[in-house]
Amino acid sequence: MILVTLFTFGETTIRVKSPLDVYTEIYETVPFYRFVNSTEGIGQDYIKKLLSTTLESTNTNIQNFLNAPMVFYSDKNYTVGELFNPNYFNLLFDMIVNSKSIGIYSAEYEVFDEIFTKIFGANKVSDDLYTLEEKNFAVQKNNEGIFLNMEPTTYNNSKGLVSGSLENILNENKRWDFYVTVESRTLKATFESKDYRGTKKNFDSTLLENKKLFGEFLNTQKLDKTSFKTYSEKFLTPLDEESINVIGFIANIIKEEEFIAVSSQSISNNELNLFFEASIDTSKLKEFAEARNLEEGKIGTYNYYLWSNQSVENQVYLYFVEDEFIFSNVLPDKMNVYLSEISRFKNTKYYGEIERKEGLDNLLILDISNYLSKNFYGSLDSWLIKEEYDNDGMYTVEIKIR
Repeated sequence: MILVTLFTFGETTIRVKSPLDVYTEIYETVPFYRFVNSTEGIGQDYIKKLLSTTLESTNTNIQNFLNAPMVFYSDKNYTVGELFNPNYFNLLFDMIVNSKSIGIYSAEYEVFDEIFTKIFGANKVSDDLYTLEEKNFAVQKNNEGIFLNMEPTTYNNSKGLVSGSLENILNENKRWDFYVTVESRTLKATFESKDYRGTKKNFDSTLLENKKLFGEFLNTQKLDKTSFKTYSEKFLTPLDEESINVIGFIANIIKEEEFIAVSSQSISNNELNLFFEASIDTSKLKEFAEARNLEEGKIGTYNYYLWSNQSVENQVYLYFVEDEFIFSNVLPDKMNVYLSEISRFKNTKYYGEIERKEGLDNLLILDISNYLSKNFYGSLDSWLIKEEYDNDGMYTVEIKIR
Protein backbone atom coordinates (compact mmCIF):
# COMPACT_ATOMS: atom_id res chain seq x y z
CA MET A 1 0.00 0.00 0.00
CA ILE A 2 1.01 3.64 0.52
CA LEU A 3 3.59 2.82 3.18
CA VAL A 4 5.74 0.61 0.99
CA THR A 5 8.31 3.14 -0.19
CA LEU A 6 8.99 4.96 3.04
CA PHE A 7 11.80 2.84 4.56
CA THR A 8 13.77 -0.33 3.96
CA PHE A 9 14.66 -3.03 6.47
CA GLY A 10 17.46 -5.58 6.34
CA GLU A 11 18.39 -8.80 8.15
CA THR A 12 15.56 -9.42 10.57
CA THR A 13 14.48 -11.19 13.75
CA ILE A 14 10.79 -10.80 14.53
CA ARG A 15 9.39 -11.87 17.91
CA VAL A 16 5.61 -12.04 18.21
CA LYS A 17 4.12 -12.00 21.72
CA SER A 18 1.24 -14.06 20.30
CA PRO A 19 -0.68 -13.92 16.99
CA LEU A 20 -3.95 -13.55 18.92
CA ASP A 21 -2.68 -10.52 20.89
CA VAL A 22 -1.37 -8.91 17.70
CA TYR A 23 -4.69 -9.46 15.96
CA THR A 24 -6.77 -8.21 18.89
CA GLU A 25 -4.68 -5.16 19.77
CA ILE A 26 -3.66 -4.05 16.26
CA TYR A 27 -6.08 -5.37 13.64
CA GLU A 28 -9.19 -5.02 15.79
CA THR A 29 -8.23 -1.85 17.70
CA VAL A 30 -6.14 0.58 15.61
CA PRO A 31 -8.65 2.44 13.37
CA PHE A 32 -6.59 2.16 10.16
CA TYR A 33 -6.09 -1.60 10.49
CA ARG A 34 -9.62 -2.21 11.72
CA PHE A 35 -11.10 -0.33 8.76
CA VAL A 36 -8.88 -1.85 6.08
CA ASN A 37 -9.61 -5.37 7.34
CA SER A 38 -13.37 -4.77 7.49
CA THR A 39 -15.74 -5.55 4.63
CA GLU A 40 -15.34 -1.92 3.47
CA GLY A 41 -11.59 -2.46 3.11
CA ILE A 42 -9.93 -5.71 2.05
CA GLY A 43 -12.36 -7.88 4.01
CA GLN A 44 -9.92 -9.98 6.01
CA ASP A 45 -12.58 -10.79 8.61
CA TYR A 46 -13.27 -14.04 6.76
CA ILE A 47 -9.98 -15.51 8.09
CA LYS A 48 -11.54 -15.98 11.54
CA LYS A 49 -14.42 -17.93 10.01
CA LEU A 50 -11.98 -19.94 7.87
CA LEU A 51 -10.13 -21.09 10.98
CA SER A 52 -13.30 -22.23 12.74
CA THR A 53 -14.81 -24.01 9.72
CA THR A 54 -11.64 -25.58 8.29
CA LEU A 55 -9.88 -26.88 11.42
CA GLU A 56 -11.05 -29.95 13.31
CA SER A 57 -9.14 -29.06 16.48
CA THR A 58 -11.14 -27.77 19.42
CA ASN A 59 -11.54 -24.03 19.90
CA THR A 60 -9.60 -24.28 23.17
CA ASN A 61 -6.61 -25.90 21.47
CA ILE A 62 -6.69 -23.36 18.64
CA GLN A 63 -6.79 -20.49 21.14
CA ASN A 64 -3.88 -22.03 23.06
CA PHE A 65 -1.84 -22.23 19.86
CA LEU A 66 -2.65 -18.67 18.78
CA ASN A 67 -1.77 -17.40 22.26
CA ALA A 68 1.76 -18.80 22.05
CA PRO A 69 4.86 -16.67 21.31
CA MET A 70 6.54 -17.10 17.91
CA VAL A 71 9.96 -16.03 16.62
CA PHE A 72 10.92 -15.66 12.94
CA TYR A 73 14.54 -15.44 11.76
CA SER A 74 14.82 -14.05 8.22
CA ASP A 75 17.32 -12.71 5.71
CA LYS A 76 14.60 -10.81 3.87
CA ASN A 77 14.98 -7.05 3.40
CA TYR A 78 11.54 -6.07 4.72
CA THR A 79 9.99 -2.70 3.97
CA VAL A 80 7.71 -0.91 6.41
CA GLY A 81 4.87 -1.53 4.00
CA GLU A 82 5.49 -5.27 4.32
CA LEU A 83 6.12 -5.34 8.05
CA PHE A 84 3.02 -3.24 8.79
CA ASN A 85 0.93 -4.83 6.04
CA PRO A 86 -2.77 -4.56 6.98
CA ASN A 87 -3.35 -7.87 5.19
CA TYR A 88 -2.16 -9.94 8.15
CA PHE A 89 -2.64 -13.32 6.46
CA ASN A 90 -0.36 -12.39 3.55
CA LEU A 91 2.16 -10.92 5.99
CA LEU A 92 2.26 -14.09 8.09
CA PHE A 93 2.55 -16.29 4.99
CA ASP A 94 5.43 -14.13 3.70
CA MET A 95 7.20 -14.29 7.06
CA ILE A 96 6.93 -18.08 7.04
CA VAL A 97 8.23 -18.75 3.51
CA ASN A 98 11.06 -16.21 3.87
CA SER A 99 12.28 -17.38 7.28
CA LYS A 100 15.46 -19.34 7.74
CA SER A 101 13.99 -20.78 10.93
CA ILE A 102 10.92 -20.41 13.13
CA GLY A 103 10.28 -21.10 16.81
CA ILE A 104 6.65 -21.65 17.91
CA TYR A 105 6.39 -21.94 21.68
CA SER A 106 3.29 -24.11 21.86
CA ALA A 107 2.80 -27.83 22.46
CA GLU A 108 -0.38 -27.89 20.34
CA TYR A 109 1.19 -30.09 17.66
CA GLU A 110 -2.07 -31.12 16.00
CA VAL A 111 -3.22 -27.52 15.63
CA PHE A 112 0.12 -26.59 14.06
CA ASP A 113 -0.21 -29.48 11.59
CA GLU A 114 -3.73 -28.44 10.60
CA ILE A 115 -2.94 -24.72 10.21
CA PHE A 116 0.29 -25.35 8.33
CA THR A 117 -1.29 -27.77 5.86
CA LYS A 118 -4.94 -26.68 5.56
CA ILE A 119 -4.58 -22.89 5.92
CA PHE A 120 -1.11 -22.19 4.51
CA GLY A 121 -1.05 -25.08 2.05
CA ALA A 122 2.10 -26.89 3.22
CA ASN A 123 2.71 -30.49 2.18
CA LYS A 124 3.37 -32.95 5.01
CA VAL A 125 6.10 -35.31 3.84
CA SER A 126 6.51 -36.97 7.26
CA ASP A 127 5.99 -36.15 10.95
CA ASP A 128 9.21 -34.13 10.95
CA LEU A 129 9.32 -32.71 7.41
CA TYR A 130 7.02 -30.29 5.56
CA THR A 131 7.41 -28.43 2.27
CA LEU A 132 5.93 -25.03 1.38
CA GLU A 133 6.67 -22.95 -1.73
CA GLU A 134 9.47 -25.39 -2.65
CA LYS A 135 11.09 -24.85 0.76
CA ASN A 136 11.77 -27.65 3.23
CA PHE A 137 10.85 -27.24 6.90
CA ALA A 138 12.45 -29.79 9.20
CA VAL A 139 10.40 -29.92 12.41
CA GLN A 140 11.52 -30.74 15.94
CA LYS A 141 9.06 -30.88 18.85
CA ASN A 142 9.49 -30.93 22.60
CA ASN A 143 7.67 -29.62 25.67
CA GLU A 144 8.85 -26.07 24.86
CA GLY A 145 7.24 -26.00 21.43
CA ILE A 146 7.66 -26.61 17.70
CA PHE A 147 10.86 -25.65 15.91
CA LEU A 148 11.27 -25.35 12.16
CA ASN A 149 14.80 -25.57 10.75
CA MET A 150 16.33 -24.86 14.17
CA GLU A 151 17.31 -26.50 17.42
CA PRO A 152 14.80 -26.23 20.30
CA THR A 153 15.31 -23.18 22.52
CA THR A 154 13.64 -21.52 25.49
CA TYR A 155 11.59 -18.41 24.76
CA ASN A 156 12.76 -15.18 26.38
CA ASN A 157 10.11 -12.60 27.16
CA SER A 158 10.31 -9.56 24.90
CA LYS A 159 9.12 -5.99 24.95
CA GLY A 160 5.87 -5.11 23.18
CA LEU A 161 3.49 -7.02 20.92
CA VAL A 162 6.18 -7.42 18.27
CA SER A 163 9.90 -6.87 18.74
CA GLY A 164 13.25 -7.89 17.34
CA SER A 165 16.32 -6.67 15.54
CA LEU A 166 17.15 -5.71 11.97
CA GLU A 167 19.65 -3.89 9.79
CA ASN A 168 19.54 -1.16 7.18
CA ILE A 169 16.47 0.78 8.32
CA LEU A 170 18.03 4.04 7.07
CA ASN A 171 19.99 2.49 4.19
CA GLU A 172 23.15 1.80 6.17
CA ASN A 173 24.28 -1.56 7.46
CA LYS A 174 23.71 -0.78 11.12
CA ARG A 175 21.95 -2.83 13.77
CA TRP A 176 18.57 -1.67 15.07
CA ASP A 177 16.38 -3.03 17.85
CA PHE A 178 12.66 -2.42 17.63
CA TYR A 179 9.41 -2.99 19.46
CA VAL A 180 5.75 -2.37 18.66
CA THR A 181 3.00 -1.45 21.12
CA VAL A 182 -0.54 -0.10 20.96
CA GLU A 183 -1.47 2.92 23.09
CA SER A 184 -4.85 4.68 22.94
CA ARG A 185 -5.78 2.81 19.74
CA THR A 186 -2.55 3.98 18.08
CA LEU A 187 0.18 1.63 16.88
CA LYS A 188 3.60 2.81 18.02
CA ALA A 189 6.80 1.31 16.62
CA THR A 190 10.17 2.37 18.03
CA PHE A 191 13.49 1.60 16.29
CA GLU A 192 16.73 2.29 18.17
CA SER A 193 20.38 2.03 17.16
CA LYS A 194 23.61 2.70 19.04
CA ASP A 195 25.57 2.31 15.79
CA TYR A 196 23.73 4.67 13.44
CA ARG A 197 24.66 8.34 13.43
CA GLY A 198 22.33 10.90 11.89
CA THR A 199 23.67 13.18 9.18
CA LYS A 200 20.80 15.69 9.04
CA LYS A 201 20.56 18.99 10.89
CA ASN A 202 18.09 19.01 13.78
CA PHE A 203 15.23 21.47 14.15
CA ASP A 204 12.22 22.29 16.32
CA SER A 205 8.82 21.66 14.79
CA THR A 206 7.41 24.35 17.11
CA LEU A 207 8.84 26.91 14.66
CA LEU A 208 6.14 25.77 12.22
CA GLU A 209 3.24 25.99 14.70
CA ASN A 210 1.62 29.03 13.09
CA LYS A 211 2.37 28.09 9.49
CA LYS A 212 -0.26 26.83 7.06
CA LEU A 213 1.02 23.50 5.77
CA PHE A 214 -1.24 21.66 3.35
CA GLY A 215 -0.90 18.33 1.60
CA GLU A 216 -1.35 14.72 2.67
CA PHE A 217 2.35 13.81 2.72
CA LEU A 218 4.55 16.24 4.68
CA ASN A 219 8.28 15.58 4.97
CA THR A 220 10.18 18.10 7.10
CA GLN A 221 13.92 18.62 7.49
CA LYS A 222 16.48 21.40 7.89
CA LEU A 223 18.56 22.65 4.96
CA ASP A 224 21.41 25.07 4.44
CA LYS A 225 21.83 27.31 1.40
CA THR A 226 24.36 24.98 -0.23
CA SER A 227 21.90 22.06 -0.25
CA PHE A 228 18.86 24.04 -1.44
CA LYS A 229 19.61 23.53 -5.13
CA THR A 230 20.05 19.75 -4.87
CA TYR A 231 16.97 19.44 -2.66
CA SER A 232 14.74 21.42 -5.03
CA GLU A 233 15.93 19.58 -8.15
CA LYS A 234 14.58 16.30 -6.69
CA PHE A 235 11.04 17.66 -7.03
CA LEU A 236 11.05 20.29 -9.80
CA THR A 237 11.50 18.00 -12.78
CA PRO A 238 12.03 17.83 -15.69
CA LEU A 239 14.67 20.57 -15.61
CA ASP A 240 16.41 22.30 -18.49
CA GLU A 241 19.60 24.34 -18.08
CA GLU A 242 17.68 27.59 -17.56
CA SER A 243 15.52 26.03 -14.81
CA ILE A 244 18.62 24.81 -12.98
CA ASN A 245 20.14 28.30 -13.18
CA VAL A 246 16.91 29.79 -11.82
CA ILE A 247 16.98 27.47 -8.80
CA GLY A 248 20.56 28.54 -8.24
CA PHE A 249 19.46 32.18 -8.35
CA ILE A 250 16.85 31.57 -5.61
CA ALA A 251 19.48 29.83 -3.47
CA ASN A 252 21.68 32.92 -3.70
CA ILE A 253 18.96 35.36 -2.57
CA ILE A 254 17.84 33.37 0.49
CA LYS A 255 18.78 35.50 3.50
CA GLU A 256 19.17 32.73 6.12
CA GLU A 257 22.08 30.30 6.08
CA GLU A 258 19.89 27.48 7.51
CA PHE A 259 16.13 27.01 7.34
CA ILE A 260 13.35 24.41 7.61
CA ALA A 261 12.02 22.85 4.40
CA VAL A 262 8.75 20.93 4.04
CA SER A 263 7.99 18.92 0.93
CA SER A 264 4.21 18.64 0.74
CA GLN A 265 2.63 16.21 -1.69
CA SER A 266 -0.84 14.84 -2.27
CA ILE A 267 -1.54 11.10 -2.51
CA SER A 268 -4.96 11.83 -4.04
CA ASN A 269 -3.79 14.06 -6.92
CA ASN A 270 -0.56 15.52 -8.34
CA GLU A 271 -0.26 18.61 -6.14
CA LEU A 272 3.23 19.51 -4.90
CA ASN A 273 4.29 22.27 -2.53
CA LEU A 274 7.85 22.99 -1.43
CA PHE A 275 7.61 25.18 1.66
CA PHE A 276 10.70 26.99 2.99
CA GLU A 277 10.71 28.83 6.31
CA ALA A 278 13.10 31.47 5.03
CA SER A 279 13.01 34.99 3.65
CA ILE A 280 14.33 35.99 0.24
CA ASP A 281 15.71 39.28 -1.06
CA THR A 282 12.53 40.62 -2.68
CA SER A 283 14.28 43.52 -4.45
CA LYS A 284 16.55 41.11 -6.35
CA LEU A 285 13.59 38.82 -6.97
CA LYS A 286 11.61 41.71 -8.45
CA GLU A 287 14.48 42.66 -10.76
CA PHE A 288 14.71 39.04 -11.90
CA ALA A 289 10.95 38.81 -12.54
CA GLU A 290 10.71 42.12 -14.41
CA ALA A 291 13.65 41.21 -16.64
CA ARG A 292 11.81 38.03 -17.67
CA ASN A 293 8.33 39.58 -17.67
CA LEU A 294 6.97 36.96 -15.28
CA GLU A 295 3.23 36.92 -14.65
CA GLU A 296 2.55 38.19 -11.12
CA GLY A 297 -0.31 38.50 -8.65
CA LYS A 298 -1.30 38.72 -5.01
CA ILE A 299 -3.25 36.45 -2.61
CA GLY A 300 -3.90 38.11 0.74
CA THR A 301 -0.46 38.90 2.17
CA TYR A 302 1.28 36.61 -0.37
CA ASN A 303 2.76 37.76 -3.65
CA TYR A 304 3.35 35.29 -6.44
CA TYR A 305 5.03 34.85 -9.81
CA LEU A 306 4.34 32.27 -12.49
CA TRP A 307 7.79 30.77 -12.30
CA SER A 308 7.70 28.28 -15.15
CA ASN A 309 7.34 29.09 -18.82
CA GLN A 310 3.69 29.69 -19.74
CA SER A 311 3.93 26.99 -22.43
CA VAL A 312 4.80 24.28 -19.88
CA GLU A 313 1.87 21.98 -19.13
CA ASN A 314 2.53 21.62 -15.38
CA GLN A 315 3.14 25.20 -14.34
CA VAL A 316 5.03 26.13 -11.18
CA TYR A 317 4.33 29.23 -9.09
CA LEU A 318 6.48 30.97 -6.51
CA TYR A 319 4.41 32.26 -3.58
CA PHE A 320 6.19 34.38 -0.96
CA VAL A 321 5.77 36.62 2.08
CA GLU A 322 8.30 38.18 4.40
CA ASP A 323 9.46 35.02 6.19
CA GLU A 324 8.54 32.10 3.91
CA PHE A 325 8.23 31.08 0.28
CA ILE A 326 6.57 28.18 -1.53
CA PHE A 327 7.20 26.57 -4.92
CA SER A 328 3.93 24.96 -6.01
CA ASN A 329 2.00 23.61 -8.98
CA VAL A 330 -1.25 24.68 -7.27
CA LEU A 331 -3.00 27.41 -9.27
CA PRO A 332 -3.61 30.77 -7.55
CA ASP A 333 -7.41 30.29 -7.26
CA LYS A 334 -6.98 27.06 -5.32
CA MET A 335 -3.97 28.37 -3.40
CA ASN A 336 -6.22 31.20 -2.24
CA VAL A 337 -8.51 28.60 -0.66
CA TYR A 338 -5.58 26.83 1.00
CA LEU A 339 -4.02 29.97 2.42
CA SER A 340 -7.32 31.25 3.78
CA GLU A 341 -9.06 28.08 4.98
CA ILE A 342 -6.40 25.56 5.98
CA SER A 343 -5.74 25.33 9.74
CA ARG A 344 -2.45 26.45 11.17
CA PHE A 345 -0.10 23.53 11.79
CA LYS A 346 -0.63 23.60 15.58
CA ASN A 347 -4.39 23.13 15.08
CA THR A 348 -4.17 20.04 12.88
CA LYS A 349 -5.41 16.69 14.20
CA TYR A 350 -1.94 15.15 14.20
CA TYR A 351 0.22 17.98 15.64
CA GLY A 352 -0.59 16.97 19.23
CA GLU A 353 0.50 13.40 18.42
CA ILE A 354 4.08 14.48 17.67
CA GLU A 355 5.83 13.38 20.86
CA ARG A 356 9.21 15.00 20.32
CA LYS A 357 8.73 18.45 18.87
CA GLU A 358 12.29 19.66 19.49
CA GLY A 359 15.64 18.34 18.31
CA LEU A 360 14.20 16.46 15.32
CA ASP A 361 16.30 15.32 12.37
CA ASN A 362 13.24 14.49 10.29
CA LEU A 363 9.47 14.65 10.70
CA LEU A 364 7.18 12.84 8.28
CA ILE A 365 3.38 13.00 8.37
CA LEU A 366 1.09 10.99 6.10
CA ASP A 367 -2.61 11.84 6.32
CA ILE A 368 -4.47 8.79 4.96
CA SER A 369 -8.02 10.06 5.59
CA ASN A 370 -8.70 11.46 2.13
CA TYR A 371 -7.09 8.44 0.44
CA LEU A 372 -9.36 6.04 2.33
CA SER A 373 -12.38 8.19 1.59
CA LYS A 374 -11.73 8.26 -2.17
CA ASN A 375 -10.58 4.66 -2.59
CA PHE A 376 -12.60 2.82 0.07
CA TYR A 377 -15.50 5.27 0.61
CA GLY A 378 -14.82 5.31 4.34
CA SER A 379 -14.91 8.23 6.75
CA LEU A 380 -11.91 7.80 9.05
CA ASP A 381 -9.31 10.08 10.62
CA SER A 382 -6.19 8.08 9.96
CA TRP A 383 -2.53 9.09 9.76
CA LEU A 384 1.09 8.00 10.05
CA ILE A 385 3.76 10.04 11.86
CA LYS A 386 7.49 9.33 11.77
CA GLU A 387 9.88 11.16 14.10
CA GLU A 388 13.63 10.77 13.72
CA TYR A 389 16.11 12.04 16.31
CA ASP A 390 19.23 11.37 18.37
CA ASN A 391 18.40 10.50 21.98
CA ASP A 392 21.67 10.83 23.94
CA GLY A 393 23.62 8.66 21.50
CA MET A 394 20.70 6.27 20.81
CA TYR A 395 19.43 7.14 17.34
CA THR A 396 15.66 6.69 17.32
CA VAL A 397 13.03 6.37 14.62
CA GLU A 398 9.50 6.40 15.99
CA ILE A 399 6.47 5.55 13.87
CA LYS A 400 2.84 5.97 14.92
CA ILE A 401 -0.17 4.77 12.93
CA ARG A 402 -3.72 5.66 13.83
